[in-house]
Amino acid sequence: MISLFVVGCSNSETTNSKGAESDSASKIKVVTTLFPQYDFVNEVGKDAVEVTMLLKPGVESHTYEPAPSDIVKINKADIFLYTGDEMEPWVAKILDSLDSDVMIVDLSKNITLEKVEDHDDEEEHEHEEEDHVHSYDPHIWTNPLNAKIMVEDITKALCEVNEANKAIFEENAKAYLSELDQLDQDIRVAVSEAKRSEVVFGGRFAFYYFFEEYGLDYIAAYDSCSSETEPSAKTIARIIDTVKEKQIPVIFYEEFANPKVAESIASATGAKTLLLHSCHNVSTDDYKDGATYLSLMYQNLENLKEALN
Repeated sequence: MISLFVVGCSNSETTNSKGAESDSASKIKVVTTLFPQYDFVNEVGKDAVEVTMLLKPGVESHTYEPAPSDIVKINKADIFLYTGDEMEPWVAKILDSLDSDVMIVDLSKNITLEKVEDHDDEEEHEHEEEDHVHSYDPHIWTNPLNAKIMVEDITKALCEVNEANKAIFEENAKAYLSELDQLDQDIRVAVSEAKRSEVVFGGRFAFYYFFEEYGLDYIAAYDSCSSETEPSAKTIARIIDTVKEKQIPVIFYEEFANPKVAESIASATGAKTLLLHSCHNVSTDDYKDGATYLSLMYQNLENLKEALN
């Protein structure tokens, strides 16, 4: 088993600051793969949970593979949360090695996954690789309504593991679900008041579920988790023409990526570049500053308002 994961990140661990060592033995030990689950568990479990995120802050999620030490962490957990086989295909390889006492929760199981479709009609994929290309879009959490389903499934898992705190978990979840409802309503108001419904991405597009939910359209240099190293010159030229024609004011780029494509489009059109954060993970600084799913999504909303007006 160790030989399967020698390419992994050997010390990929982030643990919530709420879990003091003195009483950690009484806490529910939860291991998550990505930042959204990590944040959701802390919101529902609060002081009753000790949460470990396998990704270190600042690490790009699509390059992650588990190290042997990560498998040990999962085996010592009460609950292991992941986003599904499309986002974490490595999970299927380790299931047989996990202790039967670990509750394994696929947080995509109650969400309808959408197939990845090439949004670019160019068939120029000379640089495509086999590694980590998804058949279905795995970025389910970008839609706050999907985030609610994930929170509900997390709450059920915590209640099953610790029935004594069921009422507390359910109350925490109720409060957090209300905040997600407010986020959803705020997004709907912003979209309804916008002058346009189309935006441009100079990077990879990970917001299918968000854009589908709120009736938005997009143009992107890359699709979802495309492994292409560079978009074609023809693709960039077409995007530049569209931005000029429609006077699109903002070119988005994604976190943890070189924004040079977005910047080149912006330079050629007079548009500005802004971040639209897909929340896979957070930077070291954002983590230290206490960034949350809600804080990142509200920053996205402010940037989206600028792009739609």
